[in-house]
Amino acid sequence: MLQAMFRIPPFFPSLSVLLCRRLDAVGANTLVFDRRRDAFLHRETMYTFTQQAQGLNVDAFHFGSQSEGTTTSGLRSDTDTLISVNDVNIMLHWSDWKRGMFNLLMVKDESTPAQHYLLQRVRSDEPLPERRVVGPDDVIDSQGPVFLSNLYVIRTSAEVFGADHLRRGPSNSYDEDLDYVYALPCNSLPP
Repeated sequence: MLQAMFRIPPFFPSLSVLLCRRLDAVGANTLVFDRRRDAFLHRETMYTFTQQAQGLNVDAFHFGSQSEGTTTSGLRSDTDTLISVNDVNIMLHWSDWKRGMFNLLMVKDESTPAQHYLLQRVRSDEPLPERRVVGPDDVIDSQGPVFLSNLYVIRTSAEVFGADHLRRGPSNSYDEDLDYVYALPCNSLPP
């Protein structure tokens, strides 16, 4: 009985061949996928290079349907880019502190959801909590530590993109067809 339920109908092989031919005719094949991936890898490299040539310590990574080659024309799929800002030191422990860096300590408390952390400002001259407001997006806790607000990325993006600034979820952009998500890399995996 079980074997009869999983028997492939006799028309499936010919249907599979027809489907493969049709997908190939519209450009949905491994050659096109590979070329799209290669093109987006080159775009990542060029974007990273131009940003670093302008003095920014960032890396760019394309992700999503455009770079994976899993979209077709007519879908109006946007290009998703993760921008890793590398001149920030995200610390899990005080021993991760680095002199002269923009240091942020990952802090967990009862108010943060399971996969979220607060980013506490740490001084760049010695491994101590920052006790004064440094930027317009800082928030002071009732007990004194200073935390970086998520408004930092929004405000900075608005300054960079100007009147064309678009915000959708975690992404910021200046163009409907481009989404930029900014990230701060951790030195090690959080628990």
